[in-house]
Amino acid sequence: MSDSQDIQMMDVAARLALRGHGGAEPNPLVGCVIIDATGAQVGWGFHARCGDGHAEAIALARAGTRARGGTAFVTLEPCAHHGRTPPCATALIAAGVSRVVYGVSDPHPHAAGGAALLRAAGVTVERIEHRGSAHVSAPFITRVIEQRPWTIAKWAQTIDGRTATRAGDSRWISGVSSRAMVHRERARVDAVMVGIGTLLADDSHLLPRIRHGGMPRRTPLRVIVDPRLATPTDARVIKSSHEGPIVILALPAAIERLHPERRNAFEQASIRLEPLDDSAARDAHPSFRGLPQGALRTSLRSLLAQGVSTLLVEGGAGLLGALFHEDLVDDAWCFTGPRAIADGSGSPIATGPGCGLMIDAHRFELLELRRRGHDSMTLWRRMRQGDSTAASRS
Repeated sequence: MSDSQDIQMMDVAARLALRGHGGAEPNPLVGCVIIDATGAQVGWGFHARCGDGHAEAIALARAGTRARGGTAFVTLEPCAHHGRTPPCATALIAAGVSRVVYGVSDPHPHAAGGAALLRAAGVTVERIEHRGSAHVSAPFITRVIEQRPWTIAKWAQTIDGRTATRAGDSRWISGVSSRAMVHRERARVDAVMVGIGTLLADDSHLLPRIRHGGMPRRTPLRVIVDPRLATPTDARVIKSSHEGPIVILALPAAIERLHPERRNAFEQASIRLEPLDDSAARDAHPSFRGLPQGALRTSLRSLLAQGVSTLLVEGGAGLLGALFHEDLVDDAWCFTGPRAIADGSGSPIATGPGCGLMIDAHRFELLELRRRGHDSMTLWRRMRQGDSTAASRS
């Protein structure tokens, strides 16, 4: 096949991989396409749910004997270890596939090595730099390398970049279609996070309203960043604790000083109080009152250890500012509504010290631009060291 045909098949595999979002995590999103010796597509698959069949196994099952002598296109290097399912590299060898093309090398120490296993069995293996494969694999790579959840920042803004009026009114900047998209994402991620300011302003329960077959794909853990433990015990999120777990991140001193009556109310609601890292060497974060600098990264790593692989952050400005400042935002969802308040005292997207020079600003790549009713929605991804969009042989 030509390089352009390889890219076409990899594009299909990457689109397939996205279908697993909300079910496959914490495993990677993986898509696979198999063509026979004549170039006809005979099998396809994606990893739909953690513990279920991997993309290669599903594609091989669809292809049957037609996979022999064919080529498998996979977004991520086929695994070489025995987990909940047998190694995909072994399955490809047993099926008689003569060539495997993949986009991203597996960084996981227990799963890597599939390419070497395939080559040792006489299979031709090629890795190509493929944009789509890199995009769908990025959350998994981040979890393995940085040991924290993939973090999505979301906000709605006016066309002049404000998230609320000077009086704090933000209902509704975005329309029904945009809000429905956010609720769908709440049903796909492991956790939703807000700062105490947003919780007090909006009094949201932070649960997904959109359900699939009567139940959300996932009921997210709700995380409140509240250093001084100001969360009201009668807040909607607390009252809805029976619908899903809640954790409040607070300073150790605030947890220790908590009034017995409030402590009992949190305990009755099964609210978990988790201390923020307040090491003596850490200063208070300039964008979020009471939040120690560096504490968010520690808390994110703790959340990953608790099973949170994807995190949706819904504000407010102080929390978003802290996340941007600590370079913890991976994707940014920006919904722009058809309004302008032209008020310098309106709420900004993020607060904090920022940077003095534009060259020091974090860079993001525009992945998607779409219309949602009367709104626009832009999806931005953080560009990190070594990012490449070129498609070339390696």
